[in-house]
Amino acid sequence: MLGTISREQVLAAEFEWRERALDWEWADDEEELVTAYHEAGHAIVGCALGAHIASVSLSQASMFDDEDEIGVRRFGDCIVQWGRIDPNSDWQVTRELLTILAGPVAEFVYQSGDEDALDVRTWAGDWRQAQRCVAILKKDPQQQTKLLHQCIAQLRHIVSSEPCWSAIAALADELMLGDEIEGEQVADLVRFWWSRA
Repeated sequence: MLGTISREQVLAAEFEWRERALDWEWADDEEELVTAYHEAGHAIVGCALGAHIASVSLSQASMFDDEDEIGVRRFGDCIVQWGRIDPNSDWQVTRELLTILAGPVAEFVYQSGDEDALDVRTWAGDWRQAQRCVAILKKDPQQQTKLLHQCIAQLRHIVSSEPCWSAIAALADELMLGDEIEGEQVADLVRFWWSRA
């Protein structure tokens, strides 16, 4: 016979799960640093394109983890807010697309363009979001693929150049300290590095 579960029991079980998730250890510092560059890429490019970054952080368990992707977990979060938007605006969708792709591209650039060092499974959520964006912008699948490649090539140039790369590196360093970074700190980094350009 099944009994009822109290709210307290549910909360206790959730707390226990979160405690175990937070006890998780990074495989190594390099994995954590790669994730820091990935999240910093999203945050810096999004902010430079006019988004408000609510927060960016490294964490052992993300609220955005996909339950159906066994063994693949995200270890960082970047919360991007665009404010009032027109979802039918190509420019808005393009800004979102560039921000989404900026994380994987920053990770790629950090790893010196070494494709063998990349684990693209960790980008599954980014790729799905990017594909949704390109599907809005282009109806033809070949045109969608072409647009993705163009955006990635454009971002590789932008992300690896000044002032963007210095801002991403500075934010990645801040993330490695372990605290959540508030949006105003991200905006300050963008203003600082862009003022030096």
